[in-house]
Amino acid sequence: MVEIPRLLFLLICIGGQFFGLFLFLKGFFPIKSAIPGRATFYNIPPEPLYENGTAEILQPIPQSADKPPMGSGKMPIKPVYGRLVIMLIDALRADFVLGDAYRKDMPYLRNLIANKETLSFMAKAHPPTVTMPRIKGLTTGTIPGFIDVVLNLNSNELLDDNLISQMHMHGKTILFYGDDTWMRLFPRQFAEADGTTSFFVTDYTEVDNNVTRHINVALENPKWDMLLLHYLGLDHIGHIGGPKSSLVPPKLREMDTIIKRIHQRLLVKDQDRNQPTLFVLCGDHGMSETGSHGGASHQEIETPLVFLSSAFKTKQGSEPQAEPIEQIDLVPTLSLLLGLPIPQNSLGRGITSVLKHSFSLREQMRALQLNCHQLAMVLQENVEAPGTEQGLHHYQHAVRLHHSWLHHTGDTTSTINTDQVAGKAIDLYLKAMAGMKERIASSLTRYDVHAMGCGIIIIWQVLLMLLIGTPTWASHTHTIRGSLPSSLLIGPDCHLMSLVVGCCVVTMVIQVMVCTTAYGESSELLCIGSWRAMVISQVFVFLCGSFCALLSSCILDSRLKNVLFVMEGWTNLDKLLVLGTIIHTLSLLASSFVEEEHQTWYFLTLTLFMTFALMAVVSVEPINRKVKVIVTVVAVCSLCRGLRAWNQTGIKWVNEPDIGDWLVRPENKFYLSLIMLSSFCVIYSISLLHKQSLFMRIALLLHLGGVYWYRYSTGAVSLPFSLPSSQKGIYEARLIYLLILIVMGRTIYNHVTILYRKYQKTMSAKGPFHHSEHDFTKAERTALLQDHTMDQYILGIMLMTLLFRPHNSALAAMLVLLQYCIVGILLPWLQLKVWAVTLLHIWMAEVAFSSQGNSISLATIDISAGYIGLESYNAIIAGGLTFLATYSGYLLWILRLMVYITQHYSDRYISAIWESCYTLALSRALPIAVYTILVTIERYHLFVWSVFSPKLLYEASDTYLSIILTLGILCHLFMLHICGYKETLKTL
Repeated sequence: MVEIPRLLFLLICIGGQFFGLFLFLKGFFPIKSAIPGRATFYNIPPEPLYENGTAEILQPIPQSADKPPMGSGKMPIKPVYGRLVIMLIDALRADFVLGDAYRKDMPYLRNLIANKETLSFMAKAHPPTVTMPRIKGLTTGTIPGFIDVVLNLNSNELLDDNLISQMHMHGKTILFYGDDTWMRLFPRQFAEADGTTSFFVTDYTEVDNNVTRHINVALENPKWDMLLLHYLGLDHIGHIGGPKSSLVPPKLREMDTIIKRIHQRLLVKDQDRNQPTLFVLCGDHGMSETGSHGGASHQEIETPLVFLSSAFKTKQGSEPQAEPIEQIDLVPTLSLLLGLPIPQNSLGRGITSVLKHSFSLREQMRALQLNCHQLAMVLQENVEAPGTEQGLHHYQHAVRLHHSWLHHTGDTTSTINTDQVAGKAIDLYLKAMAGMKERIASSLTRYDVHAMGCGIIIIWQVLLMLLIGTPTWASHTHTIRGSLPSSLLIGPDCHLMSLVVGCCVVTMVIQVMVCTTAYGESSELLCIGSWRAMVISQVFVFLCGSFCALLSSCILDSRLKNVLFVMEGWTNLDKLLVLGTIIHTLSLLASSFVEEEHQTWYFLTLTLFMTFALMAVVSVEPINRKVKVIVTVVAVCSLCRGLRAWNQTGIKWVNEPDIGDWLVRPENKFYLSLIMLSSFCVIYSISLLHKQSLFMRIALLLHLGGVYWYRYSTGAVSLPFSLPSSQKGIYEARLIYLLILIVMGRTIYNHVTILYRKYQKTMSAKGPFHHSEHDFTKAERTALLQDHTMDQYILGIMLMTLLFRPHNSALAAMLVLLQYCIVGILLPWLQLKVWAVTLLHIWMAEVAFSSQGNSISLATIDISAGYIGLESYNAIIAGGLTFLATYSGYLLWILRLMVYITQHYSDRYISAIWESCYTLALSRALPIAVYTILVTIERYHLFVWSVFSPKLLYEASDTYLSIILTLGILCHLFMLHICGYKETLKTL
C-alpha cells in the first residue's frame, strides 16, 4: 500500500487548487479582438453622391498593396474647431454638475448651463469604473475588459488605435498635465507633460496645484492643438471622506474657478483665431456614497459631459439633454469635429445634438455615414456572417436614402420631400449604429473555454480528493475506526504508479487532440507553441493525471464508502454548521443572493446563536450556567445587530443611511471622537482579560493612544486640548508603524530564541537525529504556544484599529467583544470538534468582512487605508495595506482561532492545527468549485460584469488568502518539529 503523509496530501491539494484557479481566471477574463494599426482616410467610403445606392458598402480595410484603398486619403469633412481643451476631473459625479444639491458650489458653470451656452449631457461609463479602463474608453471608444481593474495598478503603453495617437500622427501638438497614467499609456505622444501619481489618495491639494500652475502659461502659448488636464483632488477627497465630506464643496468651487479662468481666456483668444476652440469638461467615473468607485451603481457610472466654446455665443447651445449618452461616444464625436479618422476599434456613436449643432445637414449625414462604416468594419472583424446582421441592413438602407437625398436636394423639379428623406436617413443611420454597437459589444468577450475547462477539472478533482480525505478526522473519534492516521493508504504501490502513468498519458493525448482542433487553437494559455504554454500544459497534464489516478485508486479500493460514515457521531450542531456552509454555497447560484451575500451570513450566524440558546434551555446544566449562556447569546445577537447596522453593504440598499454615514458628517465630529475613545477603552479592557505580558499591555495602550493622535492630526476627531501634529498625520502614523514593527520583532525574537534554546538542549542531549521529550514539559509547551499566538492576535488588533476608518473603530470594539463572548464563553461550554470550531470562526470571519462595508462591488474597497503614513506612492506597500485593511476583520477571527486551539487542544496541538487547516482548505474548495461552473454557464449573462465577475475576483482572493494562511500555519508546525516538539512531523 502507498502511504501519503497527511502534510504532503494537503500541500498537493492546495497546490492543485492554486493552479486550477489560476487556469480558470486566465481563461475567464476575456481576450478582446482588435483591428491592428491606425485608421486613415484611405479606409473610408466615398460620399454616396455618384453611387446608385445598391453597391456593396461593406469592404475590408486595406492591409496590403493588393487591396486598394477605398477613399482618396483626403479629409472628408472640414474640421469645425481648431483647438481642443479637455479638463477631466477624476470622480466627477453627474449630480456635482447637473444636480441640485451642489448648485451653489459651481456657480459659473451652472450659470453657463442655465443660459444655454453649453451642450451638456449625462454620460454613462462602463464598469469597471476605475481610472485606467476609463481613460482607455475615453480615448479609444472601446469597452475595456473587467481585468483592467487589476491592470489599473500597472498601466502599460496603449497600442490600440486612439484619439491621442491620431492627433499625434496628424502632426498635432499635445500638452498634458495631471494623472501620470496618461504618460504611461501614451509615451512619446505629448510635446510637454507633467504627471502626478493618482494613487497617493491622502493628497488632494498639491496634486491639483501641480496641474493648475501650468494653465496660464499654456493658455498664452499659441503652439498647441490639444491641452489635456486631469485633476485628481476630488477623487482623493472621495476616498478619504466620501461625497458628503466637508472638503467636497471647496474643491468643486476651486474647479469652477479654474473652469471660469480657462473658458474666459479661450473666449478672448478665439477672437484672433479663424476657428474656435472646443472646451470639454468631463469625469472619468463617479463615486459611490462611500467615496469609492469600481462598481456599476448609478453614482459610479454617471458622469457629466459639457461642451463649451465661443461658437456657442453666436449659435446658442442647449439645455442638458435628458437622454443619457455613453462616455465612449465622445471619441467619434471629437474625431469628426476635429477632422480626424475615427479610431478603428471604437464602438462609440457620434453625439447627434453636437453634430447637428456643429455641421450643416450634408456634413451631418456624411459624419453619420463615416461613423456607421467604421462600426461596420468592427462588426466584420468580430462577428461571423456580418452580412446577416440587422444593423448592417439598416446601414445599407440609410446609404440609399442618403444617396437619394443628395441626388434630389436642390432639384426644384423634384417632387420628393428632401427633408423627410434626410430625417429617415439620419434615423436609420442612428438605428444602424445602435444595432451594430450592441452586436459587437456582445461578441467582444471571447473566453478561453479550454483553459476554463481545464481549471474546473483541477478544482473539482481537488474538492473530491479533500472529501475522500475527510473520514480521517471528521468523525466523532477523528478516524473511521481507530486513532488518527498519520498517512492516507491508497492502493498497492505498483497499481498506483501504473494508474498515474496511464492517466497522464490519456490526459496528454486528450490535450493534444483538443489543441490541434480549430476550437483548441484559440487557447493561448495551453496550446500556442510558447515555452510558457508548454510548461502550463505539462503541469496540467501531470496534476490532472495524478489526481485521476488517486481518485481511481480510491474507487478501486472501495475507499469512497468511508465518506458515507463521516456523519457518525456528529451532533446536531455539527450538522447545522455543515448544512449552513452548503446552503451558502448553493445561494451563490442566484445573482440576487450573490449581490446580498451578507444577508445569508447574517441569517446563518443568528440561526446558530439561537440554537445555542435553545441548547442551553433544554440542557441539564445548573441554572446559573444556563443563565450565563443565554445572557451571552443575547449579548452576541445584540452585537451582531450593531455590526449589521453600522455599514450598509450589498447592492440594493448600500445607499441607505447607516450609523457610519451619520458619524462621518462634520457636525457629528464630537460624537465620532467620543465613540472612538470609548471603543479603544473597550478593546483595551477586553485585552486585559487575556493572559499576556506587561510589554504587550503597554504596547497596546501606546498604540491605541497613537492611533487616536493620528486621527486627530488628520482632523477626523477632536480633543479638548491641543496636541502637536504633522501635516496629514504622516509622522504620527510612522511612529505607530514603528511601534508595530518593534512588537512584531520582539514577538518573533522571543519565539525563535526559546525554540532555538530548546533545540540546542535537545541536540546536545540526544544527538542530531533524536529528540528528548523531557526538554519540553507540557506547561512550557502550552505557555510558549499561548504567548506566541496571543501576541499575534494583539498585533492583529493593532493593525485593525490603525487601518479601519475612524467611524469603524466601534466596529473593531464590537468584533473584539464578540470574540470574547463566543470564543471565551460559548465555545468552552459547547466542546465542539476542531473542524466545527474552525467552521464557526470562518462564518464569523465572513460576517466581519461584510460588516466593514465590503461587498462584491469593487467600490467598497477602502484604498485610503493603503496610504496611511505614506508621502509618496509605493505599489507594494499601498497594495499590501489595502489588502490588510479589506481582510483585517477576517484575519482577526483566524488569529483568534489559533489562540483557541492553543488554549484547548494543547495536548494534541499539531493534529488540531492540521485538522483546522484541512477544514479551511475544504471550506474554500466547495464554493470555488461550484462558482466556477456557475460563471462558466452564465458568462453571457446580463450581470456577468456587474455581479458574477467581481464576485469571482473576491472568491479567488479569499481562496488565495486561505492558501497563504494554510502555508503559514504549516511552516509554524515545521518550526515546532525541528525544535523537538512532542508531536513530530512524522505524525503529519
